[in-house]
Amino acid sequence: MIQSSISAALIRPLIETAGKHGLSNENPEALDTRLIKILKDPDARISLNDADALVNKLIRNSNQSGLCVLSSQKAISHSSCQLQHLFLCSNTLREALYYLEKFSTLLCDGLEVNITRTRDNIIKIKLPIHDQHFLSQERYRSELLVGLILGWLKQLCGNDMEITGIHLPFPQPSYASEYSQNWKSQVYFNTGEFSIQFQARFLDQGLHNTNPHILNMIKRDVEDQLKKLTRSGSLADRIRRALDQDKLSLKANQQVVAEHFHISARTLNRHLQKEHTSLKQVITECRVHKAKQLLKDSDLSIEQIALQLGLSGRRTLDRIFIKQTKDSPAQFRNKQRNTSTIEHNQLQAVGS
Repeated sequence: MIQSSISAALIRPLIETAGKHGLSNENPEALDTRLIKILKDPDARISLNDADALVNKLIRNSNQSGLCVLSSQKAISHSSCQLQHLFLCSNTLREALYYLEKFSTLLCDGLEVNITRTRDNIIKIKLPIHDQHFLSQERYRSELLVGLILGWLKQLCGNDMEITGIHLPFPQPSYASEYSQNWKSQVYFNTGEFSIQFQARFLDQGLHNTNPHILNMIKRDVEDQLKKLTRSGSLADRIRRALDQDKLSLKANQQVVAEHFHISARTLNRHLQKEHTSLKQVITECRVHKAKQLLKDSDLSIEQIALQLGLSGRRTLDRIFIKQTKDSPAQFRNKQRNTSTIEHNQLQAVGS
């Protein structure tokens, strides 16, 4: 139900890496048809649901768990968008990182990049840690984002650019060796931090002198894209995004939500009524969506999931989940596990 979106620039390198396992024009699935049309626009955005479905499909079809890590090799040539052009037109890396920090939302809804400097003169490109960073889907998105940024850094600064370390918040996956091999850096897992690090001496090296008129033209275009993005979507969609990105708590009441969007509680209710929904309904949909993710990708008990979603306990989660999906959380989890087992057996049969 979450209507968040990401830039096609994050997805194109993955499709190119998948090769023959990528999107198909011959007997395409509905997802392929939809994305083939969208990807014709360099600055297109793809819904998070479609992006997740595509990532899962490409990994499954290619039988490569580390496909998102491998895609970093294609980031330079297949991540074209106006933000990339602005990044590469910068006269110094310092300037480029300023633009990345300011316009990072264009890469992924709600993405907030922070550039910091340590006492040891280490620059950190700090990325946000999602509260469900341990899920495979969040890991895949993190891999695509790191790969794209590394590609842009290399394209701007050349091969002399050295990354001193990449710190990831999630546990080491089975394909851990592919990280350092493809990212050309020491990679650390379970660090409680999500960052790309390098020495400050690279910040102000003269790269080139871009025509200021061209730079300003691209900058205006990127600014216009950001304005359109922040104004787009219904109020219900904006609330969903805020909940999904943990900017609002699932326990938030009408007053808290209204203040977040700088409107009155009365105006909030009026807009939601026009969209044929309510705050309670939007929050319930988000809870069920997050519950599905946790049931599929974690070993948390149903009681633990209910408490994490701000509910009083399992019985409450059972009630809203059955109303939305016709299945209980336990039934949904069992169906997902059975499906995964069948797909695993099919893959094993193909490889034997």
